[in-house]
Amino acid sequence: MGIEQPLTGGMDPSAGVVRVGDTVRRPAGRSAVCSLLLHLEREGFEGVPRFLGTDDEGRDVLTFVEGDVPLPPYPSWALTDAALQDLGRLVRRFHQATATFDAASATGWSGEWADPQGGPVICHNDLFPENVVFRGGHVVGLIDFAEAGPGRPFWDLAIAAQEWAPLHAPGARLHHPDDLDGVRRTALLAHAYGVDPERAEEFVDVIAEERVQQLGNVRRHVAAGAEPWASFWRESEGEDRAAADDAWLQDQRSALIDAIRAPGP
Repeated sequence: MGIEQPLTGGMDPSAGVVRVGDTVRRPAGRSAVCSLLLHLEREGFEGVPRFLGTDDEGRDVLTFVEGDVPLPPYPSWALTDAALQDLGRLVRRFHQATATFDAASATGWSGEWADPQGGPVICHNDLFPENVVFRGGHVVGLIDFAEAGPGRPFWDLAIAAQEWAPLHAPGARLHHPDDLDGVRRTALLAHAYGVDPERAEEFVDVIAEERVQQLGNVRRHVAAGAEPWASFWRESEGEDRAAADDAWLQDQRSALIDAIRAPGP
């Protein structure tokens, strides 16, 4: 076996994910995710790693998706309008490919970050920039499906909007420049995905719903002293940032709905 190269990104640097040649080795994951990746291969969806089996150490072996992955603070090439539109279209194709997957036959889905209502597609549930692959300035793939699970399409899109538009208050953003127009860019993402304008208010409601769950999970990790969550939240003034985001989102609710309802570019 070749040299193991640790892969960076994500909240947990001790996750043990390494690159070996043109493969990725990671601690054995959920059988449901392996089944999902095999399904996507059968469907001809090329924007995800292929599951190749396990190695002699019992680790999952996946194909390495060539390209660049933006790490915080996010570079300008990952925050263009064109990249955001690419992402919306890719997530739509991903959801369409998962709609034919028999989720009920798969067991062991992660539930912590998943849509509590479930739904007709499989959501990635971790659509942070660190899990999106670029080539030549375009979004071409999604990686790290550890948190995937059944859900409503808007659940995934809400996560993407939060972290790509972004839906964080100017002045309280950690990894995005303050001059990014989160309202306009959320609409751009929604239009690229194909959100029906008549469902704009529903989408904005799901954004709020997903945010409540996300913050609840983070606060539980912090209260339990789990690292690196606790240190990150404390050092980045997480509660102050969350309060600023909540107030900003409440102020922007009508503007978000109007922007999504308006004709797309």
